[in-house]
Amino acid sequence: MQSVEEKNLHDHVVARTCLVTVFLYLTVHVFYLAMFMITDTFFMIVLNIISILIYLIFIVLVKKGKYYVYALCCGFEIITFMSISTVVCGFVAGFQLNIIGLCIVSFFTVYFNSQRRDVTRAIVWTIWSVVVYLGLHFYMSFNEPYYVLDKWLIVTLYAFHSISAFGFVVSYLLIFLKYAMDLEDRIKMESRTDKLTQIHNRYDLYNYLDSIKDKNGYALAIFDIDDFKTVNDTYGHVYGDYVLKTIARLADDNNDFFVSRYGGEEFIVIVKLEDDSEDVFDLIDNIRKMIDEYNFSFEGIDTHVTISCGIAKYMGEISIDEWINLADSKLYECKNSGKNKTLML
Repeated sequence: MQSVEEKNLHDHVVARTCLVTVFLYLTVHVFYLAMFMITDTFFMIVLNIISILIYLIFIVLVKKGKYYVYALCCGFEIITFMSISTVVCGFVAGFQLNIIGLCIVSFFTVYFNSQRRDVTRAIVWTIWSVVVYLGLHFYMSFNEPYYVLDKWLIVTLYAFHSISAFGFVVSYLLIFLKYAMDLEDRIKMESRTDKLTQIHNRYDLYNYLDSIKDKNGYALAIFDIDDFKTVNDTYGHVYGDYVLKTIARLADDNNDFFVSRYGGEEFIVIVKLEDDSEDVFDLIDNIRKMIDEYNFSFEGIDTHVTISCGIAKYMGEISIDEWINLADSKLYECKNSGKNKTLML
């Protein structure tokens, strides 16, 4: 199931893409109209006026959020217009090249349509495009075009269609790539962030610790909210969530610490020691004091919340779990000796 943010990103990309393509294709038909008005090619003038009116209707569809209907109608318009234009003006004008781009659009449409993600539709559309393209090629091999265009117009149109066909494919690929990269970044961020507190999660904690080559200049502190179960039972889980988010913010704000939610009501703080004289105990105990002095107030409920902290500097060749266990042992001492205190190994 998509999150609200993912759906908003999806809808934004689809809406923007549809709107851009409407105005792009509208501009193309205006260009065609100008070219054929110069050469006084009556049938093509009428055909392009009809297409321009159709795209004005498409703008209304996009504005109303009928993206799938627009994509379907747009595909039919393109393949119909290009087929008729090829028969009328000949293969040499290059109208048929745009049919190739329809294949990638069909797959693009399937991917961005969350309601009808059926790749069969894209395959059928692609096969149809190939059949139409080959059919036009076969037909024009045995028939002359209805209009013999001026040489300059043939060269202009073929060059335009060659560029537009490549541009068509590249543009859609760029849109898809941008969307995929944004989505990948979001997934990475969400996989490393605790959903409730919006700080680092346990997974990112281990990644961070693994990335530190020399851990000897670091200290690890683990702290736990005192009597958190009582807070939840007395005031409810909504209030408990408020307490968790507030403590995460207080610990994370205005510090150069790496703060992560380790699980439940437990948090881990990683402190890099700039020199041996730096007092890591005071740095961590300041967090405890700040929380002790903070007035937790939410929906008319005021409470006093405290934490207990255990600290361990990195000592020699020990694993990450052993390091955490050392700090946890001091946290356990805090819990058994009155709580709301900091002890260091």
